[in-house]
Amino acid sequence: MTGTAAVQIPLIHCVESDDVYLRQRPDVLWFTVLAEVDWASDFRDVGAQYYEALWEFNATQARDAAARRAARPDPNPETKGQATVRLLFERPTMRDDAPMLAAPPPEDLPLVHVNPATIGPGVVPVRLAGRRPKCFFAMFKAFLGVSLKGRAPEAGVVFEELRDNPSFARACGFTLPDPVVGYRASDIPGLRKLEQFDQIMTARGLWDVAAVKQVNANLEAKLVTVEPTVVHDTTHFLAASALSTVEVPEEPAADEPTEKRSPASSVEGELRSSAQQSQARPRRNKSKARTKKKKKRRKSQPRTTKNCRCEDRTKCPHPWVSADSGAGTVVKAGRKQHWAQKASTLAFAGQEGVLLDAVAMTDAASHDSKSLLPHLGRVLERLPALKGTVTRVLDDRAADDAGLKAAIAERYSIQVLAPLNPRGRKPITTDLPRGVDHLTNLGVPVCRAGYPFDFLCSRSADERFLFRAPNVPDDAAGDTSGGALFDTARPVCDGCPFKSECCRGGAARRHVSLPHSRLPWIDPERPQISVSFQKEMAQRTVIERLHKLMKYDFGDSGLIRRGTEAFQARLDKTKLAMHLVLSLESSTSS
Repeated sequence: MTGTAAVQIPLIHCVESDDVYLRQRPDVLWFTVLAEVDWASDFRDVGAQYYEALWEFNATQARDAAARRAARPDPNPETKGQATVRLLFERPTMRDDAPMLAAPPPEDLPLVHVNPATIGPGVVPVRLAGRRPKCFFAMFKAFLGVSLKGRAPEAGVVFEELRDNPSFARACGFTLPDPVVGYRASDIPGLRKLEQFDQIMTARGLWDVAAVKQVNANLEAKLVTVEPTVVHDTTHFLAASALSTVEVPEEPAADEPTEKRSPASSVEGELRSSAQQSQARPRRNKSKARTKKKKKRRKSQPRTTKNCRCEDRTKCPHPWVSADSGAGTVVKAGRKQHWAQKASTLAFAGQEGVLLDAVAMTDAASHDSKSLLPHLGRVLERLPALKGTVTRVLDDRAADDAGLKAAIAERYSIQVLAPLNPRGRKPITTDLPRGVDHLTNLGVPVCRAGYPFDFLCSRSADERFLFRAPNVPDDAAGDTSGGALFDTARPVCDGCPFKSECCRGGAARRHVSLPHSRLPWIDPERPQISVSFQKEMAQRTVIERLHKLMKYDFGDSGLIRRGTEAFQARLDKTKLAMHLVLSLESSTSS
């Protein structure tokens, strides 16, 4: 064979005893997935895009280093205070035109093309100069294997697992370093190489490409059943950064000169932490009459910093950026506040552990309902199997908005079901039917004896809602919570001291009808206070269990890396790992 080096096929294949043991343990999820998934055929195109991005990354790093040596750029004239104001008003919660969801990176034409057919596990593209690159498939499997082990799929954790667990390293496709043999491209990579791999995959959106590819493959293989009902919710991951509380400057009028602006609206860094403000606040003169001042608006903001190691950051040319873009204050039940990143998630209502999509929100302080409309558009575009099939989405009470429901129905022909949001609505105490003390903020009548009435139906003929007095909670009468056994149960009106004034004509129980116009927030076609609606909304619990899987079974509830881009990469890794587990059903069945 002229010009071609002969390659001897190994005659002896060594099998480690611990690998045999792990293969016989189906409960060891990470080893089963790493061993059974056909990585070469499923992700060869993603590997080709990585090698193209790696070549461009190395060329860009060398070009930028040469430019820095050739000329020293001018110092950045923007002060830290000016940058803080700029970053504050660039947040989506301060702008109406800002996107609510993280956008994928733009698709640039690669400078070098890599043929996917020429790569595979252990086979890398040929380079004319430099060291042979590390195998994409081995590092790809290492990050996903760490997620399957229930740890955060980040470079530091991956390096620790590869270094301390030889079986895990071999399952990923790495060889253990041998000082006698010397350097090999197949040896376990260092921390810096793993960080570079994750950086390139994140910047190019390749984690997202791989995850969407696997979800579509599971849908096509019928491993995931397409349902007409999906569930939407948001969840948060604790941010790996510190917050600073700043005062929101007052925006001056357009004709107001700059020199006449108030100190609070100055761009010269009048935003100070609460501790600094308390020290700088002048003492009050108690002899003077107290004047009531307008309370200044305050907002939690990530710290302003520079991504450089310059000794004097006030004079270096690098731009001021947010230390953790996307992080914000998330308020949960009980008004508990968390400094975190927020994600919007979608799943099918009737299947456990099937995450359709998870996308990072550009500002965790944004209202939960802001993510529903753009997220539905994102999912229908990326998953063609859902178009025309999904007709209903279940959400929490944050989505109880008539404008939002109308926009989704008009654009996607999808009905939004959400519980009533009584916030800002007070009980009704005037112009009430006979025997009714008040109407709750949901619209449920409560009688003078203190019993809330049961909802019966919505009559379209005369456009009225019908309620009736509930049954006595008697164990002997059976379960009367839904009113199914009201023929045998005793109504609360029996023996009530107000019955003679409330029930007339010898009626056994009080019935109340209210016009639809009196309760305009209740949907007459599908009343939110009906038992059937509550049973449908009970399907939303599937997404709560899904969030538990995302945070604890396939990762960690706390983040290690900062920024919206890194958070989106974490969500993509988690989604990909979860769908790889689902793909095992096809391999085991065949």
